[in-house]
Amino acid sequence: MTLVSSLSSSAADVNDKYNNKRLPKGIHIVEADDASDSKVRGMSKNEEEGAPWGYIFIQHMSAGSFEKKLESLKLEGTFRPKCFIHRTVRYKQKPNGKGVMKEEKPTVSGLVFLQGETNQLRTFLIQNFPHYYLVNDCSTGRPAVIADRQMRPFMRIMKEAPERVTFLRDPFEKFAKDHVKLRVLTGVLKGQEGYIVRILRDRQLVMEFGGYAVAISNVHREDFEIAE
Repeated sequence: MTLVSSLSSSAADVNDKYNNKRLPKGIHIVEADDASDSKVRGMSKNEEEGAPWGYIFIQHMSAGSFEKKLESLKLEGTFRPKCFIHRTVRYKQKPNGKGVMKEEKPTVSGLVFLQGETNQLRTFLIQNFPHYYLVNDCSTGRPAVIADRQMRPFMRIMKEAPERVTFLRDPFEKFAKDHVKLRVLTGVLKGQEGYIVRILRDRQLVMEFGGYAVAISNVHREDFEIAE
């Protein structure tokens, strides 16, 4: 792992560069060492990694129905994947006109995540939902596989503050050209890697997520190290 001693325990200045790429201003980048590396990469005994995840596309009006049908299936002794639906938060005025109310709905794209090995998920869908197929990762051409250690913080953020998550149109590879890849050392995203990119006047962490580029906001208080 490359060490950048000039950035040890200090926020990166706008003029700092690494491999001819400008480091993000105002992001706390610390020098990597053996202690931080083991802390980030290791998992506690009580947090063993589970099976990976794949996902399907469902029209947003049907995503909730899919979830209910999945829960009601009688599958005694057979594989039943855990389901997680990416929802969008909207705020609308209350009927009485006083204040606003929070409303969660599946996204327009209808992303439905299912936990299990690819072969398990394929067989399950063929047997129970033959009209739906696992979405391929555009970079590999094979069904997308999301590690459980990456899915867990994503689900936590989606449940606690879904407004922090934005799926981007541009491919993840686009951001590698002008940005330095960083690894998060603190917070719910500890261990995740990506690029700090200014989006809508906010510095956000852009990560690769099942073939998508996903931006996570409100990361400016976290510690980072260079991952390249």
